[in-house]
Amino acid sequence: MADPRRIQRIQSRIRQDIAELFLTELKDPRMKGLISITRVKVSRDLTNARVFYSVLGTPAQRRGVDRFVQSVTPLVQRHVAGLLRIRVAPKIAFTYDDSIEKQDSVSKLIDRALASDRRRDGATAHNDE
Repeated sequence: MADPRRIQRIQSRIRQDIAELFLTELKDPRMKGLISITRVKVSRDLTNARVFYSVLGTPAQRRGVDRFVQSVTPLVQRHVAGLLRIRVAPKIAFTYDDSIEKQDSVSKLIDRALASDRRRDGATAHNDE
């Protein structure tokens, strides 16, 4: 098993390399949404890497990006293997990361709750007068 610091360095390197690859070399009509590589999780034995990504766009654009990402996985795998200087490159698998959407949803719920509290406090203060 690899040292945790080494795993962290490899994760960071893979994230940077894949983000740059999508930004500079992988162009496709299905890529109408903006893709962001949010994080990479490499297994402790360095054999697998799960690449998490998010898409800024409509649900239809997200589906197009999902299909595109799955179709270019072998190319990304070869690219990463060529850049990493380790004996065996991890097998790449992409996973959609919905954490940004969840954060946005929670933020909206908090905003609604705060607005409701302000309205209730305003009504209470008005009734006290």
